[in-house]
Amino acid sequence: MYLDHRVLAKISRVLARLDMNIMLLDTNGQVILPEGNDRELTLPEVLRSNPTQPLVYGGFTLIGTEGTQPLFLCLPGDSSDVCSCAILASELVSSMTRVELPNADREQTFRSILRGEVEGAEMETMALEHEIALEQDRCVLMLHLQNVDAESALNILSAITGDNSDDAVVEMDRHTLVLVKKLDEQGDYDDIDQLGQAIENTFMSEANHQVYIGIGEMKPTLGLLSESMREARRAIDVGRIYRKEEYVFIYRKMLIERFLADVPREMGQRYNSLLFNRKTARLFNDEMIHTIEKFFENSLNLSETARQLYIHRNTLIYRLDKVQRIIGLDLRAFDDAVTFKMMMLLGKNANEKGRRI
Repeated sequence: MYLDHRVLAKISRVLARLDMNIMLLDTNGQVILPEGNDRELTLPEVLRSNPTQPLVYGGFTLIGTEGTQPLFLCLPGDSSDVCSCAILASELVSSMTRVELPNADREQTFRSILRGEVEGAEMETMALEHEIALEQDRCVLMLHLQNVDAESALNILSAITGDNSDDAVVEMDRHTLVLVKKLDEQGDYDDIDQLGQAIENTFMSEANHQVYIGIGEMKPTLGLLSESMREARRAIDVGRIYRKEEYVFIYRKMLIERFLADVPREMGQRYNSLLFNRKTARLFNDEMIHTIEKFFENSLNLSETARQLYIHRNTLIYRLDKVQRIIGLDLRAFDDAVTFKMMMLLGKNANEKGRRI
């Protein structure tokens, strides 16, 4: 049974009141609470066959919750009082998970689909049970959280997206939230981009922390959402290398960056060094690189670039002439600008390839 941060927080608060140093374990014996405990215990088979019956084992009292995928509690001690406390704790945890089951089951269905764990008849059955349309245009917005706890992030995201039953907010792990967004016939990627920007801005203003957002391709069926999930993750991986000033990355708009990310590291270093080496180090100082990047951002527009840099147009021309004189590329010409841009990006690829979320 997967427990998201909200349910875990409730259970943690209740168990803390019992003041018994209780550990909560998943079906495999991995410690869930207290958080940060990486222990994994071997649960006796007799406990698995009858989980709700307290079992004294090695100086501890073990007990499971109700259900086909029980959770287990481990309490230090083996007295009758400890057994009574174990039964009470088990009933409390069972009650809390039972209350959360309707929403948790629907979220778990989306989680399994996004991970590619279910397909075919099993997926159709789960979708029917939770009234999830099999045929519907949707895309995945993945949020990679850095210094924001999942519970706060869920509250912020839920407030932004509202109560749309066609959408789903899914906690994949403590650092990853996913918004499965329904797209209408008029919806396009500009609308989704604006939603992503709004989410990023809200996180910055309310939590004072940045969040990376990857947006996958639109998919017409429920079974293809795992592809959109992989695309959203890939968009973040690639975007953090090539677009360091941005936080929202759309997979379909990053074709060149995705291509460059697949170039072998050694090859990228070799081609990058043709332009960026000891001989050109003084030319390509921070000021020159900033000038060139701003020139590219403004689609090779001299006047607009000079205005944004607060320099005279002739000063900008002088800098570009200097680049042409030393490396032979006229950045005012489209083909030369593309060549320079590719070689520059290959340097980022060589230096930071392999960075993954």
